[in-house]
Amino acid sequence: MSNAMRHSIIAVALFFFAGTVLAVTGVSHAQERVEPDLLEITEPLSPIDFDIRNGAGFRLQVNNFGFGAGAEYRRVLSRNRKMILEFQIGNVKDENEQTFQSNWGLSTIPNKYNRVMAFPLMLGVQQRFFARTLSDNFRLFGQVSGGPSPAFVYPYYDHDRFGYGFRITQGMVGVNVDPHYDPLEGWGDGEFILGAAGHLSIGANLGGDFGNIQTIRIGYFFHYFPNGIQVMEPKMPGPGFDFLPVDELPDGALQPAAGKQSFFGTPHITFVFGSMW
Repeated sequence: MSNAMRHSIIAVALFFFAGTVLAVTGVSHAQERVEPDLLEITEPLSPIDFDIRNGAGFRLQVNNFGFGAGAEYRRVLSRNRKMILEFQIGNVKDENEQTFQSNWGLSTIPNKYNRVMAFPLMLGVQQRFFARTLSDNFRLFGQVSGGPSPAFVYPYYDHDRFGYGFRITQGMVGVNVDPHYDPLEGWGDGEFILGAAGHLSIGANLGGDFGNIQTIRIGYFFHYFPNGIQVMEPKMPGPGFDFLPVDELPDGALQPAAGKQSFFGTPHITFVFGSMW
């Protein structure tokens, strides 16, 4: 190989080497120029940002006891925390209750002894979760509430009529079958008792308008009455029962049935609609 050819090959190699170095250096500088600066994470929105501190709403609850309705007041404590004052009116039932309806549209609950209407007043705390992760349109929270629960207990039928402890549903001579009361009857024989209520729930405040309340909660709702409530019939007919006066019945003619119940619990779904200011 001649010296001229050798010099040519070396020159071409140097040319390609220099071009590669310049290309890599240029890409590196280009990348440095187009990379944007890192932005700081913005603080999630809160009612405080809109000078909102208070709220009030109407609530509707669906649970195993039926329906409950009430109202609540909200007070903003911090960016992600609220105080909730709740009031509700709703039924309390035994988990074994079953409602049957006749062909004529008449309903009855076998073995039911008393109706219970509760009026819980609860104070709770609502804490927002994952504020930096989830959108402000879906503000996930957890809530715990508790407080006193006065309850009005009144008879499902006229169960003081014979003192048997169960409803007469068949052939006592000269006596008609005991009809059960309508929900608005029997109040004169009722009484108020005091218990406690509470719930553990998760939910979400929906929508980007912090001036409106659109809330859904799901969780577990419970009542506790220390002295118990006789919801179902305490007695049942036993051997030898023959529709005699109570003081003339032989031993064993009346037997124990359901006892008093202190704790009543149910899953629930609660919807709240209102406004904040």
